[in-house]
Amino acid sequence: MASVPSLVLEEQLLCPICLGLFVRPVSTPCGHNFCMTCLSSYWDQSPVTVCPVCKESYSQRPQLRVNTFISGLTQSFSSLQLTEEPQTQELQTGVLCDVCTAPQQGALKSCVECLTSFCSLHLEPHHRAPGLRRHTLVSPDAGLQSRVCPEHQQLLQSYCSEEKVLMCASCEGAHHKHRTLPLKTAYREMRSELDSTEAEITVMILEKVQRVRSIREAAAQRQEETRQEIAHSERVLQELLSNIQRSHKELVLKLEKKQQQADSEAEALAQEIELKILDLWEAQTKLQELKQTEDPVKFIQNLPHMSLQQSRAQPPLSLREEKLKERETLKICTSRLQDFLKKLDREIRLFSDEKWLALRRVQQFAVDLKLDPETAHPKLHLSQDLKQVRFNPRGRLAPESDNSRRFLGSYDILTDRGFSSGRFYFEVFVGQKDEWVLGVAKESVPKVKSIPRRKGCGVWALYFEVDEFTLFNCPEVTVHNGKVERVGVFVDYDKGLVSFFDVKTATCIHSFTRCVFN
Repeated sequence: MASVPSLVLEEQLLCPICLGLFVRPVSTPCGHNFCMTCLSSYWDQSPVTVCPVCKESYSQRPQLRVNTFISGLTQSFSSLQLTEEPQTQELQTGVLCDVCTAPQQGALKSCVECLTSFCSLHLEPHHRAPGLRRHTLVSPDAGLQSRVCPEHQQLLQSYCSEEKVLMCASCEGAHHKHRTLPLKTAYREMRSELDSTEAEITVMILEKVQRVRSIREAAAQRQEETRQEIAHSERVLQELLSNIQRSHKELVLKLEKKQQQADSEAEALAQEIELKILDLWEAQTKLQELKQTEDPVKFIQNLPHMSLQQSRAQPPLSLREEKLKERETLKICTSRLQDFLKKLDREIRLFSDEKWLALRRVQQFAVDLKLDPETAHPKLHLSQDLKQVRFNPRGRLAPESDNSRRFLGSYDILTDRGFSSGRFYFEVFVGQKDEWVLGVAKESVPKVKSIPRRKGCGVWALYFEVDEFTLFNCPEVTVHNGKVERVGVFVDYDKGLVSFFDVKTATCIHSFTRCVFN
């Protein structure tokens, strides 16, 4: 309860000049109070006698007398302030008073100028004595020695902003050409910079958090897409498997039906032949009886009634040809299915192949480019859609043409778009051509003269001739052999990277690194 009125009383007992508790307080005729020493010193330095607060002037300096009432209040307040300091705080700091003899009391404050820690009893002079009241009191600090210059053993009181070191009064001479600041001013500036840095860090944290959120959202989206692809592939393969099983079932039923039909026909034919065999056994028996007849007349009379012609059995039904035909059909279908499965397996392996993944990663930056006819050499002919170019030996430059962007010294052409940041990718179909140059270049490359094939020429391109790839800016270096039909070009402007790919095989032909485009 005593802390609130003590704070109000303290504000009323502060000298407006020294901002400390009154020492021998005096009052002016206008009613304002000051320390006698402070007011006398103020009037000694001023050409006129005025009140430092309200600026009321006096024809002659008033006679000053100590205001005993205010003086008594000041002393009472000083005593109250000393008794109100909690002893528990002294013990909690762990810093002992440097003035106390045994037993040492816990320190209540540390004086920066005295480099000494004081308990509540020995701190009293700093509240009373005018010279000590101007000292800087801080919370108990065991490391007061860190506030002293280790070289001159003086209090650190300024800061060199160029060499970023704390200085005492003796150090300032060596830094007289540098920008030096008082300690409190440097503290305020650094505190302000710290607030700005903290704000920047907060923005960076928010950006990183947003990026993490985006990464996780993208990962979740990829997981969902992967789940959908797996489900779709399972449905497709299950449908394919069902179709195969259904076809196989139909084939089995058809074969079984034909087999049953063949079995029935074979059984009927066998029964028919067995009847013929019985007829033949009967005929054979009659022939044997006829052979025993010795009467020529009876022999000849009975002989014509016997049919000796053998019945020709119908040839058995053969399924071999039909089975061969069906087997051949099944073989063709199986072969096609195996080809499909091989292709599917190849696609799956390519999907997990690192080089194909690398190509797919850069293909996501694909841009739609057209050729710029304003930059084409006169002997280069463009298609109507500005997507194709071919060499035209009869082409010639019109006499009135003064286009400074047109290539005249070499058979070159630029696209209709330029890039000054980011990443982009495009593909060019070169077919079976035996010679071509493809890549990226600075827009400032020479137009009238031929572009020199050396480092620093501003061109990052591949030169292909017959079946050998060389660097345009370094002709003696071979980087690849063989032909390609489609070339992919990827550029990461900010990283200074230009890469060339064989799109058909996903092979990286060559990469230019540490390119300086700007």
